[in-house]
Amino acid sequence: MKKFLLAILALFALAVWMTLVQAKETSKPTNFSGNWVLNFGQTKNPPDGLQGYNLVVNQDGQQLKVETTLQGDLQSASNTPNSGGYPGGSGRKGGMGVGLGVPGGVVIGMGIPVGLGMPGVGMGIPRGGGGRSCSAGASQGNVAAYKIYPENVAYKLDGSQGTAQLRDRDQTNATSKAEPAKDGEVLKLSLVGNGDSGNKGNKVQITEQWKLSDDGKSLKVDRTVKSPEGSGAVHLVFLKRESDAARPAALLVQPN
Repeated sequence: MKKFLLAILALFALAVWMTLVQAKETSKPTNFSGNWVLNFGQTKNPPDGLQGYNLVVNQDGQQLKVETTLQGDLQSASNTPNSGGYPGGSGRKGGMGVGLGVPGGVVIGMGIPVGLGMPGVGMGIPRGGGGRSCSAGASQGNVAAYKIYPENVAYKLDGSQGTAQLRDRDQTNATSKAEPAKDGEVLKLSLVGNGDSGNKGNKVQITEQWKLSDDGKSLKVDRTVKSPEGSGAVHLVFLKRESDAARPAALLVQPN
């Protein structure tokens, strides 16, 4: 009877041990290491002038290192006024211009220009006022999401903070932080600029969510940026480059 009970206890202990081992293996963090190349076909609205965008990621048990390479001359939309509006206007629709046949070319009233000696009266309702359009602002934020991301950054996987340098105009130092992702989960990353300004709204803030495909060959990055140089969100899709010889050239150069 004793031997039987000992055998039962041994089997029970073995089952518990195997369960603990399996749980430990399934909770192993996702490894994002690789040489990742931006896929222009699946990335939403890449900026004009972008020719290539690569991430080299090295991850171990302590940290995740990201080296970023950006190729091309990124450009945002022009800030010139909309057609039919006055330069420096409010940007509202339904603006009105009035021209009166008064010689001398002066301006009277609420910014209403007076004609330069040509008799007659003209009135028009342009399609939109002057000032920056909504599309221009969004485009600047889109470009900022690429340009100000650090060239090199390390995220500590124990939840503690690291440091990095942003590529904004001031080369701002930033604090990096990561929330490690278990197998199949999303990796959450953040960068916060350590500027001297006490106004939180003026600080550069970058948040990211990384998601690896089931086969490990595709990396989706959702990045949100808030900065004085522009604010916006981008959805990036990278493919893993196994070797330089095997890399598809179409993924490195933006199609015309």
